[in-house]
Amino acid sequence: MDERQKLLEQIMAYDFCLVDLGLFLDTHPSDANALKDYRMCYEESQKLRKIYEEKYGPLSLRHLPNPNCWQWVDSPWPWEKEA
Repeated sequence: MDERQKLLEQIMAYDFCLVDLGLFLDTHPSDANALKDYRMCYEESQKLRKIYEEKYGPLSLRHLPNPNCWQWVDSPWPWEKEA
């Protein structure tokens, strides 16, 4: 597995945890451990996204590294595997 794929899988894992913890926190909003875990997953996801986007380009249209250049289409889509 190459570094690009590894980063994507790590990002997806943290993002899954964020959704799961978010659902848990909907019914347990004062759970300090869940809030701590949510913050940790969010920070790790953001850190990994930054690393990925600096090396391989944007993961979504919400954050483009250069607002003066449409780089979204310059590289393979994040979910595409090279043939």
